[in-house]
Amino acid sequence: MSEIYSWIKQGLVKSADTQRALEVAGERGDADGWFHFIKFLLITLGLLSLAFGVVFFFAYNWNDLGRFYKFLILQVLLVAVFGLYFLKAKQTIVSQALLLAGVIVLGALLALFGQTYQTGADPWQLFATWALLISPLVLFARSEALWLFWALLINTALTLYLQINHSLFGWLFSSRYLPWLYLLLNGLMLLLMEWLATAKSPRILALVHRWAAQVLGLVVLYALTVIGMELIWGNHQSQFFNIVLYMVSMPGFFMVYRYFKPDLLLLTAWALALIIFIMAFLAETLFQHFDAGGMLLMAMTLIGLTTVAVTWIKKTHEQLKQEQANE
Repeated sequence: MSEIYSWIKQGLVKSADTQRALEVAGERGDADGWFHFIKFLLITLGLLSLAFGVVFFFAYNWNDLGRFYKFLILQVLLVAVFGLYFLKAKQTIVSQALLLAGVIVLGALLALFGQTYQTGADPWQLFATWALLISPLVLFARSEALWLFWALLINTALTLYLQINHSLFGWLFSSRYLPWLYLLLNGLMLLLMEWLATAKSPRILALVHRWAAQVLGLVVLYALTVIGMELIWGNHQSQFFNIVLYMVSMPGFFMVYRYFKPDLLLLTAWALALIIFIMAFLAETLFQHFDAGGMLLMAMTLIGLTTVAVTWIKKTHEQLKQEQANE
């Protein structure tokens, strides 16, 4: 497919046929592809708006609705959403959007139950129970959106739990160790998403696309960036471990997504994370001694690093296309 660009440069493809040639080669989206994308986006946003609208409806009319009507409305809506899912199961776009909306309504029902009967549960238990209840659905629905929503619930539950209890499985976690925990958690989920997107995963669980893994990859890079900032400006007691973790994880991330699982999006995000770390390190160690001139040096350094990164990304893009063409 990468040869199409060289053909265009050599004039083998007429200017009027360039767009069509790129569509046929899979380098540009065609009309049908854009139609399906817009359809999926509108259906998903519409159903999500309906689900969140139910939540806001209860929040606004809480005092005016009786207990019976609160549960009745939510339960009827939940049954209706999942009933529509079974009717539209063959339509992938609609079914995945319905599942996501149903999962959100289920969360609203759990919150209503806890609020009505004053169970005394902490907020983290709501999200943990929510994630546990939808786990079978997430596992077998083969929906990237549901997997990401499940990951969001797990991260939220962990965050709320650590706000009231700084120990986990008997291990004490202070605030400076939290990025390590989030890196471990989201790193494991990233590995799971990558495995589910491969041909080696069971067919009943396999994911068609990799965009859920890409989103989790960005989350992992964010956690690594926070660790890098802690390395520069954080507590010196954990500095050695931050150095080891950062210096091992960043090259490891690059190796995986350059040679084992080539992904230009994640490589671009990796380059951005590295630039942020380098700029923060230079600002702390070198440029702070130059007063106003340090800002000029930082700007020039940023321009230089960005230029190098863009050049490398373009070169890597061409290399990846060539490697794909040779497979």
